[in-house]
Amino acid sequence: MTSVCDEFGGRPTTRPSTRSRWLFAVVVFAIGVVPVAAIAKAVAPSAPACPGATYTVISGDSWYRISTNAKVTMTALMNANGATTATVIHPGQTLCLPGGTIPAVTTTTLAAAPAVTTAPAGVKLDVFPAQGPCSFTDTYGAPRPGGRAHEGVDIIAKAGQWLYAVKDGTLTKKYLDSSSSLGGNGWRLTVADGTYFFYAHMSAFAPGLSVGSAVKAGQIIGQVGMTGDAPIPHLHFEVHPGGGGSVNPTPYVKAVDGCKTSAVPPQPGDIVPPTTLPASTTIPPATPIPTVPATTIPTPTTVFVPPIQHRRDLPDPFASERPRRDLPPGT
Repeated sequence: MTSVCDEFGGRPTTRPSTRSRWLFAVVVFAIGVVPVAAIAKAVAPSAPACPGATYTVISGDSWYRISTNAKVTMTALMNANGATTATVIHPGQTLCLPGGTIPAVTTTTLAAAPAVTTAPAGVKLDVFPAQGPCSFTDTYGAPRPGGRAHEGVDIIAKAGQWLYAVKDGTLTKKYLDSSSSLGGNGWRLTVADGTYFFYAHMSAFAPGLSVGSAVKAGQIIGQVGMTGDAPIPHLHFEVHPGGGGSVNPTPYVKAVDGCKTSAVPPQPGDIVPPTTLPASTTIPPATPIPTVPATTIPTPTTVFVPPIQHRRDLPDPFASERPRRDLPPGT
């Protein structure tokens, strides 16, 4: 090898061979550049030329939310962008949409879901809304198709078990089941400060009650069912403090948990609970409503109930009367 003098007059140095320089470059590349590329792949998908429609990511988006609203599978969406479930997306990023599945648009605005918040002070249930035995778990804010989110708590119980007014108040709205109904048969119970409680999926209404009827806490107002978009019998129960948007009702129902209680509370005027449905019920004759004799009630057990997957995704007919709250970005 050839020796050369240091530029500043120091002692001679040895010039490395061409082969040595190439080996050094390969080692540096393997140690530094390759990991960087691997990390980059996990942080953001590659940006292939999109043959069809594109989508611009907005705050709060996720792979699941985008695929749901675009009506494509998550696998197809990620494959179209060379991504994996570990790939992070960010607002302003352009994604490719699987070709031919949706209109070719460049930007889509998704409806925001209500915020999952802690129940504020000032609302207290006097009575549990359903007769036991039953079970429930916190599914408030769980995603629903079409960008919606679950706004209540699902109390799972046998069809025909009684539903009770949770406080003294007035029945201010009656909902009837129809082919386009999500909630099916239901009541809105409003109390003096404007707070209202929404009951949905009922099989029947208690006789003698109508919009404007005053009810007492514990009074029977209907029966558990599966009308509307409900795959199993249960009560969908919501809390709207001051008549505003929904809040998580789970802390409220936990505070007065009556899932182990099958005894019926005393009724106003010593009314004896009916054992069969009256002929004036709104349930079609072809829909039998089983009663719950006291002798057939099983021993209460604690059961974890996963979120209910509903049968269809239809526009919410109550949207204009049920204000919603936005989820914080990234929720």
